[in-house]
Amino acid sequence: MDKKIEKIIKQHWHQMIDGCYLYHGMSLNDLDLESQIILDPRKNPLKNIVPLLMEYSEFLLDSIKRGLEFNVNDFYVEPLQKVLKWTIRDIKNPGIDFTTNYADAAAYAFNYAGSQVKHNFNIITNTISGCKNQACFNAAEKKRFLLITKKVRGLLLLESNIKHKPIVLKVKRSCEAFQNASVKELNLGSYQFFLRQVTKDANQNSSLTLDKITFFLHQKSQTDNFNVRLVKPLYQNDIEEIIEF
Repeated sequence: MDKKIEKIIKQHWHQMIDGCYLYHGMSLNDLDLESQIILDPRKNPLKNIVPLLMEYSEFLLDSIKRGLEFNVNDFYVEPLQKVLKWTIRDIKNPGIDFTTNYADAAAYAFNYAGSQVKHNFNIITNTISGCKNQACFNAAEKKRFLLITKKVRGLLLLESNIKHKPIVLKVKRSCEAFQNASVKELNLGSYQFFLRQVTKDANQNSSLTLDKITFFLHQKSQTDNFNVRLVKPLYQNDIEEIIEF
């Protein structure tokens, strides 16, 4: 590769990746501060209650098919079916979302107590019992509806008894933990990873030339904010800062 082209690419990496950050809002309780691996997306802190949450979700989705009408009234107002689909997707999809927007990460840490899955089920179980007399429930289904709602709410209360300590993790965009084949965002990863991605993408666009590479990199950097899903463990030395409130 032409040395002048590589100099432009490296300067871009220093400014847009190694000098910039990704953030994740969460609870301090969910960090393993005693281990070299401080955050592992393969470990689900809700794994003990996931079977019950899935059973409850399936029961509610079946009830919706029979006519259950209920809107989740939170920071948004959305039909129960839509919220359950979001939540089931998050339960089944391993990984932890990071964002370039610090304010979004901080809001998530405070508003969702570090877990939108728990937050969503808390809203549902605290308000849905008023639907018990809807025509979609016969006597047996009504009994099961109230019983399983109470059981889920009880388990979530046990989880909530652990005091939530909101924090934001700050990690460089150059952290190698974000490198994987499924990532579509160009402005991530170590220099060598970034260089390979740029070379591949710029070649495909006939932009790996001295007169085009700067504009190509500029185009790839026009998104103000983006999210990326962490699927690899974060180590102690990956963490730039743990921002406590």
